[in-house]
Amino acid sequence: MKQAFSRGDSLAVKGIAVMMLLFHHLYSALERFDSYPVSFFPFAQDDVVAVALMFKNCVSLFAFISGYGLLKSIASIPLNRRSVLIWNITRLLKLLSGFWFIYALVFVVSLCLDGLPIKTYFESSSVAGLCYLLNDFFGLANFFDTPTMNSTWWYMSAAILYVLLVPLLYLFVRRIGYLPVLAATAALPRLLNSDYPGGMDPYSFLLSILFGMLFAQYDVFGRIERRFPADNPRGFLLHFVVWGALVVLAYQISRNYGHTEAWELNLGVLPLAFLCFFRFCVIRIPGLRQVLRFLGRHSMTIFLIHTFIQFTYLEDFVYSFKNFALIFLVLLALSLAFSIPLDGLRKLCRYDRLIDALLHRITKKLAA
Repeated sequence: MKQAFSRGDSLAVKGIAVMMLLFHHLYSALERFDSYPVSFFPFAQDDVVAVALMFKNCVSLFAFISGYGLLKSIASIPLNRRSVLIWNITRLLKLLSGFWFIYALVFVVSLCLDGLPIKTYFESSSVAGLCYLLNDFFGLANFFDTPTMNSTWWYMSAAILYVLLVPLLYLFVRRIGYLPVLAATAALPRLLNSDYPGGMDPYSFLLSILFGMLFAQYDVFGRIERRFPADNPRGFLLHFVVWGALVVLAYQISRNYGHTEAWELNLGVLPLAFLCFFRFCVIRIPGLRQVLRFLGRHSMTIFLIHTFIQFTYLEDFVYSFKNFALIFLVLLALSLAFSIPLDGLRKLCRYDRLIDALLHRITKKLAA
């Protein structure tokens, strides 16, 4: 049976999400481009900035996909201590192994270029610097608020937390259902008078993790597909109109109530409209689907390195192209130009085979 949200579908959505991420980082704050002569023709600058701010929900899309996949995975094992421990170790090692490969390359290259690791970690003392380095290496810099070579890597801390939380969340939702857990997650910051958790706080995207789990457990995409098939022109048009209208509504809400004011909506609920629009409309388009899947396959590496291109080393070059759309395309092209050979090098080194062999040894010992 064809999966309602297959691996190919998730790759295609990741391809869209990573483009949203680049656009968000380029234009979501005036100070990022106000020293460059950027033209936003034929749009108004404020409109482009509003879209870029809304694209913060690209993180929600990544979190939703993580929740979807993690639920499918945890639901396939018995929920006992040993099985969950093995599951946690396996998922964490797979998550971190991809990060470690890029981290090591960035560390060596940036050390040779301008000594970035020394500047980042060792400005105070060698002992503290070593702790900072290890925190960054293990994706924990955001947890401990310690220096990092790349501020975008904050999401590694969130991803680690989500892997550890999903078994617990799964137990909760099995016992009391999704509605109370979703309601409590949305209400807790308000009840504590803490408002918006923050743009780099894992809690801000916990609703998306939960929605991903819910969609996976109840096959929501499959139910919508079976009730309203999109494999014919009439059905496709229906999906395009409905989900497209909801995306426009999401934009209006985002523009009037930013994610700092209505984070539960903008980062939790409204991204579902984007996900459905992408799932039932955008990624169904032949040709475009293949391009998006290609981007999705490289999305992890693009996410990890694009900030070095945009802010650290090639900022003047990227923004020198003046037109906002061309600047975005240049950043995307440069990110791919680095990501493709890096991912190729990873395969050439048989790095993933090494990680799989290590995982096999660890799980075999734990299962004994």
